[in-house]
Formats: sequence, C-alpha cells, structure tokens
Amino acid sequence: MNRQRLNKHLSLNTHISGALIGLLLFMVAACTNTAADAPQIIVANTPAATITPSVTPTLTAVPTATNSPTPTNTATPTATPTATAVPLNVQGDIRSLQLSDPIPSSNAACGIVDLFDFPIDPPDAANVSRGGGDFGIYRDRYAKYHAGEDWSAPSGQPNLGTPVYSIGHGLVTYAQPLGWGRDQGVVIVQHTFANGRTILSFYGHLDPDSVVLAPGSCVERGDQVGLIGQPRGFPHLHFEVRTQAPYQTLTGYWPEDPTTQGWLWPSQQIWVARVAAIPGVNWVRPFTNNDIHPIGPLDNNSYLLMGNNQLLRLDMGSGQTNPISFPLAKLDDALVHKANNLLFLADINNTLAAYSLPDLTQQWQTTLPTNLAIRLLPLPDGGVVAATRNSLTAVSATGNLLWTESLESRLLDWQLTDEALYLTTDGNDGRLWRIKPDQAEPIADLSGKLAQHESGLWLYNRQGLYQIDLSSDATVTNLMYALPTGTISRGDLLALPNGGLLLAHADVLDRRLLQFDGNGRLIWERSYAGEVQGNVTLHLVNEQPYLAASLGSGNNGTLTVFALNQTQNSLTRIFEGGSRTPIANDMWVTAVANNQLLINVGGGPLALFDPVIGNQ
Repeated sequence: MNRQRLNKHLSLNTHISGALIGLLLFMVAACTNTAADAPQIIVANTPAATITPSVTPTLTAVPTATNSPTPTNTATPTATPTATAVPLNVQGDIRSLQLSDPIPSSNAACGIVDLFDFPIDPPDAANVSRGGGDFGIYRDRYAKYHAGEDWSAPSGQPNLGTPVYSIGHGLVTYAQPLGWGRDQGVVIVQHTFANGRTILSFYGHLDPDSVVLAPGSCVERGDQVGLIGQPRGFPHLHFEVRTQAPYQTLTGYWPEDPTTQGWLWPSQQIWVARVAAIPGVNWVRPFTNNDIHPIGPLDNNSYLLMGNNQLLRLDMGSGQTNPISFPLAKLDDALVHKANNLLFLADINNTLAAYSLPDLTQQWQTTLPTNLAIRLLPLPDGGVVAATRNSLTAVSATGNLLWTESLESRLLDWQLTDEALYLTTDGNDGRLWRIKPDQAEPIADLSGKLAQHESGLWLYNRQGLYQIDLSSDATVTNLMYALPTGTISRGDLLALPNGGLLLAHADVLDRRLLQFDGNGRLIWERSYAGEVQGNVTLHLVNEQPYLAASLGSGNNGTLTVFALNQTQNSLTRIFEGGSRTPIANDMWVTAVANNQLLINVGGGPLALFDPVIGNQ
C-alpha cells in the first residue's frame, strides 16, 4: 500500500532555545502572486445531472455515542534517549559541483554562465534585509511599475559606498559614470547560457568614480562593478534582469507590467539559474502562484496542482502550467482518487463534484451541509470524506450523502488502508479516528502523525512513537519509544520497505533521526542539530529515503533535499532552492512518476528533480 498523507507543506520556522533553568521558549516566525502563464484549458459542464442525495438533507451521524476509547498499552517503552545523540555525518557541497571558470567561445566571448550570485553580499545575500521583494510593484509617485529591485547594504552597514558585484560571468555592454545623470552611474552586463540564451543584469545608482569598467570588457561572477552612490533619493542599488536594451539605461519604471516587455524578476532568475545547474534537475520554473500544492497525476504526462483557488495542469515534460476552468466557484480543495480514477472538487460554496480522469467529464455534483473550508480525503471504496475544522461528511463514489459526524478539533494527519481511512485530530483533546463508508468512530485518545505498519499503524506525537495494532477488534496502542517532548510540526515519520520506520524528531535540546525495525526496536539514533535547519519531511523514492528541510525568515528562504545512507548513517545534500520572498506554508516535496521529486520552493522556483542522478 503506497504511503498516503495530508499534503506535507514544509513551513519556514525559526527555532530559538535558551539554557536558562526552568525556561524554554519557542518562537515561531513565518508574496506576490502572479497569474498562470498559459491559456486556460476549458472543461465544459457536461450533461451529468446533479445528484439528489439518497438520504434526507438532515444528516445524522451513523456512529452512536460512545465513551472515550481507552488505549491498551502492552509494551514497556525504551528509556528516554540521552539529551544529545551521536552526531550524524552531513556532507555534500552542491555549489562546488556548479562552479566553473569562464572559457571564451565563439558564442560567448566572456564564457558561459555557471550559476548566479546576488549583487550585494554574495553569494547568498544572507545579511541583506532589503532586496528582492519590490519587483513589479506599482508606485503612485511615478504612476508606473518598478522594473527592478532596490537593494540595501548588509545589516549594520551604511548603504553609501557598499560594493556591488556582477552576478555572473559576462560581457559589459554599457558602463557610464553618469548613465542616469543626477541618479548617477549604470553598468549593464550580458550573460550567455550554454544553450545560447542571453540575459542582461543592470546595476544603477552607482557612485560615478567607482564605474571604471569599459564596454566590451569581461567580468567574472563576483567581480566588482561599482559602489552604491548617492542618487536624488536615499542611497541604494537599483538592480534589474532583462532580455532587451543592452545599450540603454531606460528609466527603472514602466507604464505596464514589466514582465510583458522583457523584464524578469531578478532574484527569481538568480535562484532559477542556481537550481538549473544542479545535477538531476530536468526543468525549473520561476515562481508563478501563491499557495500552490500538489494534488496528483492527471495522466502519464500531466500532474495537477492547486494554486490561487484554481486547478492547474502541469506538463511534466516542460514544466509549463495551464489553468483548468470548471463550472464551479473558487476551489477549496481537490482530490485524485486512484481507486476509481475520479477527481473530486470542493468549492467555496460547498459544492462537491466528481470528474472522470483523464478526460475530466463531470459525473455528478451535490451540495455539502457545511459553510466552512473543506479538505477532501479518500475512502477505501472510492468515496470521499469532506473534512472541516469541526465535522466530517462522507459521500459515496456515486454522489450520495452518507453521514456526518462532529470533530473535537481540526484534522492533523491521515492514512488510507484497504479497510479504512484513519485520521488524527490536533490539540490536547486530539484523537485517532477510523473512517469507513458506513461509520466514523474514535478508536484512541492519541494525536499525532501516521504511517502504515504491517499490522496497523505507526503514530508519532510529541512524547514518542506508538504502534497501533489493528489486527483484532480491540485497538491496542503500544508506546514503543519515549522521546523528549518535542515540536511535531518540525518532525516526520516514514514507513520503510523492510517494515521498519524512519523518524525525525525535534526537541529543545536536540534534533535527531532514528531508525526502528518492524517490531519498534531502535536500530540507530543520530543527531543532526546544527547541520539541518527548519522543518523536516521524509520521502521514499524507489526504496531510497530522502529528507527535505526548509528554513527561512525575512528575505531568505531555502529548501534542501538530502539523501540518507542508512548503512553509514549519513546525509548528503543533493538539492537546494531558495527565495528572497519566501512563503512559509508553500514549501513542499512530493514523489511523482518515474522515481522523481516535484519540488516547490514557496515564493521561489518549482523544479522536477531526479534524486538518483543528484546522488551520484
């Protein structure tokens, strides 16, 4: 049975801990959306009739009132682990694999681009608080759109006189100390990629005396192009990336969306070039949508995404996306159900509809008895459960409303087996529920994340790892391994092909990986504190486990993928993407066809990545 779970969005968090006795403090800290970039795919409202529920609209829960289930704990848990585990070996330098010297050629006089760095505080602009977030912003002062980004000095340093560097190898096409007159110096550099494509980087508001480059000269990535000068306003760098006007300064603003006239989002292009240079990346696309998350395959060549309350078709060969229009309002959620090749859609008007795959012909439509945001979950017989923050409603594969049940708190995680859908709810009163087409019942007073075990479920919560034995009528919960109280949102669990389990756990003293055999016995435990930052999710591709971690604050966000060597207990970095405008809840990794990973950096690039090639 393939592992099924809620869309695991890697969220960006900052983890701060102190050593004062009696005081433990966690602080959690958390975008410009653009339209999809291709013509819409229109799905007609086919003649399928609206389904009339086979039950009356006043729904009652099938399960009768029951006492709170009492878990049966038959195992003696292993002792709580030591405060700090043996360090895990973390290796791999992606950047070193990407760097190359510029070698002149017939189509690139100053060499081919290897990757791009940022123009201030290279390579990563890690200490720069302003830069990357104001491209395309409409400014009333000029009644135009900003065609670049305004950059400041690293924190604690004055802007005036800050060094500015070329983002990559290239040919200087323009360099004038007073190219912008009173707004001072301008340098333009042309960069050539291996496929012959060229783009221009533009550096404005430079101190006139610092502009010493000559048109026709070559610069390498990291060479200084000037210093921030004093324009009419406050000192700053105006930084552009564009495809037109190699010998013209233009004005820095444009009367319409600059992306329609050859300007590109500068920081996005830097990260796209970096990701494209990673071994194993098939394609990479710059940021296009807010709140994008994976839904599932449409056919052998397409994948479905949700973004901005609409469904998007992703071409897996090219990375191009097209919005798909349905005769529904804005979408709350979508679900691809593999059992019967149906696509379920729920909109903000509480309409639930089913479409056949891959032709997207409408099969039926009905109205749900709720006015809250909906999350769709699969039932084992091909039906669907519509979950809100306080209720569950089951609908059959043919569109009949079956039952509704109240929830004590919002949904946390779920796992589908051949017999039932199991889900957990969040909070101190969270429970483990068993959902079948004819009933829903709480079976244990436990909250946590779920994975499938050969005789039931693994459940990971803040206190430890449990095995849930479902082989008999009575649910038996065994605490297999106690853990220091941690933050469940920063950990994850992954069922392994040999029946064992991989667990990532974060507590105030340590962050660690633990591997268990199928009986819940600890095989090894290693600490990655200080080496891997942010929220963690675990993934399995072709029986190889991977760990993905996201970290971000302010103007910096990164998503890194590591390959786990279970024999050597080591992690190797194989992918890193980032954003200067990170979106906290929009970083995720999901396994797709052909043993590949689809990776979305919230506020940054979307990429299709072959981890086998990346791990060679």
